Amino acid sequence: DSCTVGLNPNLKLLAHQTAEWDRAKAMSLMENWIQSYGATINAVFAQNDEMGMGAVNALTAAGMKDKVIVVSIDAIPDALQAVKKGTLNATVFQNAEQQGANALETAVKIVKGGKFEKQTLIPFQLVTKENVETFLK
Repeated sequence: DSCTVGLNPNLKLLAHQTAEWDRAKAMSLMENWIQSYGATINAVFAQNDEMGMGAVNALTAAGMKDKVIVVSIDAIPDALQAVKKGTLNATVFQNAEQQGANALETAVKIVKGGKFEKQTLIPFQLVTKENVETFLK
């Protein structure tokens, strides 16, 4: 059963399932979805780059990659290269270094009895073909 996504009634969620953060499992899952949904698949969003790359591999093998947008998360080296080549449409960079630094800084403040922010936002960055070179350095 498909359902609408968010506030946009034109977006339909065809399926969702975990591939357990694994490229091979994601490829197999995407192959199954290609069999089930075929040309009705317009986009894939994966919660990490390994799964996104598995989806890209399955779509490429099925000759469908040019018709399906694939976006994933983490900006790992393979994904950055795929964005550069145009096989992965985008990845999302999560600044783990900044996350760790802020967590450590907050821990030190807590230990010293100081004031600290209960929430610190570290913006994600969308990596596309237009800005991928910045992240490849």
